Amino acid sequence: MTKSISLALGANRATLSGPRSKQHRIRQNAKVFAERLNEAGFGARKWSKISNKHFAAVADKMKENGVGDGRIAEVFSAARHICRAYDNHRISGRNATFGIRRGSIANTSSRAVKPEQIEESLTHMRNDASYPHAGRAATQVELMYELGLRREESAKLDLPNDWDRENHCLLVHYGTKGGRPRTLHGLSPRQEAALERAEEYVSSSDRKDIHNLMPEGMGDEWLHRLDYAARKHGLAGKNAGGTLHGLRHERFHQMYVEHTGFEPPNQHESVQAFQKSAQNVGGADWPRLDNEARDAIEETAGHSPGRRDVSNAYLGSSY
Repeated sequence: MTKSISLALGANRATLSGPRSKQHRIRQNAKVFAERLNEAGFGARKWSKISNKHFAAVADKMKENGVGDGRIAEVFSAARHICRAYDNHRISGRNATFGIRRGSIANTSSRAVKPEQIEESLTHMRNDASYPHAGRAATQVELMYELGLRREESAKLDLPNDWDRENHCLLVHYGTKGGRPRTLHGLSPRQEAALERAEEYVSSSDRKDIHNLMPEGMGDEWLHRLDYAARKHGLAGKNAGGTLHGLRHERFHQMYVEHTGFEPPNQHESVQAFQKSAQNVGGADWPRLDNEARDAIEETAGHSPGRRDVSNAYLGSSY
């Protein structure tokens, strides 16, 4: 049994209080702490034996890996919870002890494409008579924007089989990261209108009774054509963080604002500014709203609720 797994098992077995979703986040982040500690070469096998020197080693390792101070603070908060669960109260409560700046935000620069840029580019793409696949590309870009799909997922949707119109949900299981399927529930009229427009481009794949939205017989070469259309019409490069992934960033940005009523951390200059704004809008409920939005975004993105490293990448860290 490796050292990191020993601490991971301890995180799973620790007695915690509060909502299950919060407990899940604490355990997941504590496991990240354990993994980084193992990478740093330390041999602590029990949370009751963890000390400030272990926290300092994890801080150094995470900084070495390019992790922002906001994310490190989040991992440290979880590790302190687990330490206290094992009656270990020796850890400094000040992140400054470990060289972590107060008020920093993980992923401070939003990579979301502005909605007006997306709409303008889509209009030009749909009307581009010089490129025969422009309409098909525009449809898939719209799906990425409206549903938060990855590039390959949007190209490989099997609409005839996987769109449940009656129950307003869509199964996404081709082209997913790690092969993990997910279902998008509660589709809005706007999202379903985008799916209806995509039906014009349904093609047979090379597998019997399975469809996609790529030109028939082209295969994954289509993804490069999609990239070409995006570059041609301004949806790659600096406007989209270098790739079409910026469409997904904007989708999750919108999801966050729609649920909470306030802008995410990476739209503010510091964590303090974010928290003040969130408090002004959401009052004492702002942490609950923040957590609910993040859980939904993480699930929509194709991960488990509680994966704050995922939502931090899109929104910035709230603490």
